Amino acid sequence: EPVERRGQAIGALFHRRKLSATSNLCYGEGGAGTWSDGKLTTRIGRNGEQVKDVFKTFVEFGAPPEILQMGKPHLGTDRMVKILRNARYHLEEMGCEIMFDETCRAVIVEDNKAVGVTTESGKTIDAEAVVLATGHSSRALFEQLSNDGVLLEFQSFASGFRIEHPQELLNELQYGDRFAKEVERGKGRIPVADYRVAHTNKADNRGVFSFCMCPGGQIVPTSTNVHELCINGMSFSRRQSLWANSGLVTNVKLEDCASFNDEHETKPHLSGILFQREIERKAAVLGGGDLTVPVQTAHDFLLGVVSDEKSLPSSSYRLGIKSADLTTLYPQHLTEAIQFALKKFDKQMPGYAGKEALIHAPETRTSSPVRIVRNPETLESKNTKNLFPIGEGAGYAGGIVSAAVDGMCASQKVLARLLKTV
Repeated sequence: EPVERRGQAIGALFHRRKLSATSNLCYGEGGAGTWSDGKLTTRIGRNGEQVKDVFKTFVEFGAPPEILQMGKPHLGTDRMVKILRNARYHLEEMGCEIMFDETCRAVIVEDNKAVGVTTESGKTIDAEAVVLATGHSSRALFEQLSNDGVLLEFQSFASGFRIEHPQELLNELQYGDRFAKEVERGKGRIPVADYRVAHTNKADNRGVFSFCMCPGGQIVPTSTNVHELCINGMSFSRRQSLWANSGLVTNVKLEDCASFNDEHETKPHLSGILFQREIERKAAVLGGGDLTVPVQTAHDFLLGVVSDEKSLPSSSYRLGIKSADLTTLYPQHLTEAIQFALKKFDKQMPGYAGKEALIHAPETRTSSPVRIVRNPETLESKNTKNLFPIGEGAGYAGGIVSAAVDGMCASQKVLARLLKTV
């Protein structure tokens, strides 16, 4: 759905627990990045011409010009919605047809060549090239591609929890009592405090780190069905919330997923999807259903005891929380890795793992667990002609900016291919 109607569907989710399978915090115009913090930081560098073009395009469609100079630019959900709407108007004026209320059911593959797509409504769309910009939650489509012989491979991802603190606690840790008062919930002369933490266990080379930290934000449900619970964080542009949240996640490797897939030997590329699905179903049971999130204070998580329901800290999650033993959610070695790192982080930031810190479960969809293998020169699927997998869901980006750059590169390759056939 377009962002306007998508916003209504998300409102129905927040206020009436009505989850739409096709319009939610993962699916719809703009994808998962729309309802997020809107971070524009990227690991591919700020000075490349393609990245500069992305930033200039954002400004053209309504982003504040300051993002061109900011060290940690972010847009926030409210700005993302307006930018996407303006970009859509521009595309439609240029003659593009955007088919809302349609879901791609399958890529049509004939003789190892993509020749079009079919939709859930029964339409068939023929095409000379298929640019596949799936989201990281397009599990049914990944499974269909696997069945049709499109080359996929497992991609390591991160999974864990989302940890939330009072924003004032982080302001005081970073700025001290005197200057923390000048933050004024995003309206003062000092910016809302954020952080980034990481620890790597050298014994097994397993990292634990913060992910998509949302200062002045809230925790939101990113489930696409009520039986599979998952969460993420988001912020508005002013970052005025009383809470700060961040992913607290660890690397998940192929061997960690083997026991979740009965066909691991023949279809290892699907093991990550099955790992995510099982963790999300287990979390839904721990929460008691109805998108209620299981929680535990960081202090109790380290001790392995269920938190007292009556003394839980407040939470920004709007659909309800329930005290549970989160140490039982993941395989033991992953839980222990997070616990060990949490103690390290608490030494760096006293109170980080204290009784005011509330761990919510689960953060499972940090990135795609699948990569659609492509030729690095042509950006075309390695074994399926005319199929161009791009972006985060296909395994080639890790955020808003890198996904945009990947799309730009693919459009140039597709255009060059089509011009050759004219």
